[in-house]
Amino acid sequence: MRISLALILISFLFAGCSKMEEKKLTDNKTQQNQNTTPGNPHGNMSQDNQQKTDNTDMASEDASDPQAEKLSKEAFDFESVYSKNKTDENKKLLAEKHLDAGNYLMFKANLNPKKKYGPALKHYNRVLDLEPDNNEAKANKKQIEDIYEMMGRPIPK
Repeated sequence: MRISLALILISFLFAGCSKMEEKKLTDNKTQQNQNTTPGNPHGNMSQDNQQKTDNTDMASEDASDPQAEKLSKEAFDFESVYSKNKTDENKKLLAEKHLDAGNYLMFKANLNPKKKYGPALKHYNRVLDLEPDNNEAKANKKQIEDIYEMMGRPIPK
C-alpha cells in the first residue's frame, strides 16, 4: 500500500514538473516572438534595447541633427574664405572641415540614410577635389557608393 501511494506521489511530481517545464518553454517562445518582428534586422532584443536601436538607426525623415547642420555650414561657409585667399593652410583647413562634416554625417548623425549619405558623399567629394590622395575620404566615399549599389540606387553626384 505504501509503495503504491509513493509511486502515485512520484508520478504526480513528475507530471507537475514536466508541465512547469512546458510552460517555461511556451513563455520563452512567446517572449521571443514579442521581441522579434518580421523583417527586424536586430534579432531578439529586449524591448528597451529595441526601442533605443529604433530611435538611432531609423531616424524619421523629418528629423534633423544640429551638429551635422553646424559642421556642414562651417565647411560651406569656409569655401568663401578659401576662394578669397587660396593658401595651402586654408586649403588644408577647408579639407579638414569637409572631412569632419562628412565623417559626422556618416558615422554619428542621427539622421535617415537619405539625409546623411548624400550630403556626406558631397563632403568627401570636396575633400578629394582639394586633396586627391586623402585615403580616409577615398575609403568613406567608396563605402557610401557601395551602400547605394547594394540598395540598387543611383549614386548621387
